[in-house]
Amino acid sequence: MGGEGHMLDMIRRLSEGREASRLRRERTSEKLKHMNQANDHYSLPDTTPEEMGRIIKDSEKKKEKDSNYFVWGTLIIMGALIATAVILWAVFIK
Repeated sequence: MGGEGHMLDMIRRLSEGREASRLRRERTSEKLKHMNQANDHYSLPDTTPEEMGRIIKDSEKKKEKDSNYFVWGTLIIMGALIATAVILWAVFIK
């Protein structure tokens, strides 16, 4: 009695899985079709050369600032690890 119910449940699950796969394929193909139909290219914003120069300069400053944060963070972590190692060495050697 339990075997038949299990088989029917598995058959139902398989059919639900096939239906879900079919719907997923349809949605994916619909998205791709929509993306391919959008041949309109996005126009670039109207920016002057001065604005572009400022934007580039600001982004370079931000990159440099991020790089400095990384370097300082690394130095702090390495310093903490070295200090811990020295303290542990002093404790266990004596």
